[in-house]
Amino acid sequence: MLSCLLRPQPIFSLALEGIRHSPDFRIHHLMQAVLFKCPGQEWHWLGGMTLLERNLWLLEATGVDSVLILHPPGDTLPSLTALPRKSRLELYGAAVEVAATDPLAILPALRFELRQPFLFLEANLLVDPRALETLLWQNPPCFLVLGNGADPAPVWRVGWFKAEHWPLGNKVLQRANRVSLTAVPPYHAELHAEVPPYCEKISNEKDLDRGWQLLIDRVAKRPADVIEQYVTPPLENWLVRKLCDTRVTPHLVALLSLAGALTAASLFYQGWLFLAVFLAWTAIVLDGATGKLARIKLITLPIGLLAHLVDFFPENAWYLTLAGNLTPRHGPAAWHMGLAITGCNLSDKVIDALFARLKGKTLDEMSLFDRRFRLVGGCRNIYLLILCVGFLLGVPFCALQAVLSWAGVTLLIRLGRAGSHLLHR
Repeated sequence: MLSCLLRPQPIFSLALEGIRHSPDFRIHHLMQAVLFKCPGQEWHWLGGMTLLERNLWLLEATGVDSVLILHPPGDTLPSLTALPRKSRLELYGAAVEVAATDPLAILPALRFELRQPFLFLEANLLVDPRALETLLWQNPPCFLVLGNGADPAPVWRVGWFKAEHWPLGNKVLQRANRVSLTAVPPYHAELHAEVPPYCEKISNEKDLDRGWQLLIDRVAKRPADVIEQYVTPPLENWLVRKLCDTRVTPHLVALLSLAGALTAASLFYQGWLFLAVFLAWTAIVLDGATGKLARIKLITLPIGLLAHLVDFFPENAWYLTLAGNLTPRHGPAAWHMGLAITGCNLSDKVIDALFARLKGKTLDEMSLFDRRFRLVGGCRNIYLLILCVGFLLGVPFCALQAVLSWAGVTLLIRLGRAGSHLLHR
């Protein structure tokens, strides 16, 4: 009966550039997905887009090329325009009721629509990409479940099936393999740390608050220095939450951060030291917000050599311009210190890059000592803190000397740690 009522239609109203529209959904696909929304639910927004759209981009990233969206009759699909980028997905919609208590009962109605292995999940699901990757390594049928998976009636979140599994309906749950969320590898390559995976069903405001905390926690890179870990996150998170639902892009925030950093360098040279420190820290907060906003809104920022250069030169311009300001009073020694600080920072960057290429992890991730030293080791936040103390005491030259001393100590310690890890692999 349901199969007679289900008529998938290509979704032409989504205004996503690059979507292919086929007159017949029942064609060959490498991997498909079915997203469903039960009656009485809303299309929940989180992080500047609907969870439906977030899941569509996630599915595309995992290799899905065709998605069928099941929604209650009379329900309107939300506009999917939050991300201004092209998509390779073919999207189809069908107005059909999916029972909240037994969504698997809809599977027999999909027998004419599925020709390839497919994922089956709720549209209002906030799911970790690592969880989907782990599930796709399993042999279908298989479910991503909460808990240890031994429960005879487990709480499942995502199903992974072959097309021939549709006749089983809700009986597939008893016959399928299970992979627990706790079995998902916790290491997050982009964040350089072990971060617990998540898979949350979003149904109400309380769930949305929980979902936001998960999102903002999973976009904060680790390990961090003491200021990045304890002082700036509240400011960055507040800024990201305000910007998520606006048209402000991470690229614009990055430009503001760069402008603030260069303005700070100019102020250091002119002798406006406290205002320079304030603008430098503002630029650091904006830089942290840029990365978080990009990861939450699933927008790719430029990476590679250019990104490293943009990060490196504004910071070291602070030390060089401050040295230039101090040179008339303290002679060439101030200028030499500025160059030496830049040399230490450059050497540290080279060591970290080479070590990461050889070991597949950054030096800061290798041991408890390395993570603890990262909290206080030489970096822009620590150097600005030293400079600020020196300015308050009226001894900017001594502050620059202290920055150079700590930069040198940091370089020696990290060089020794890198050599130790490489020799004992």
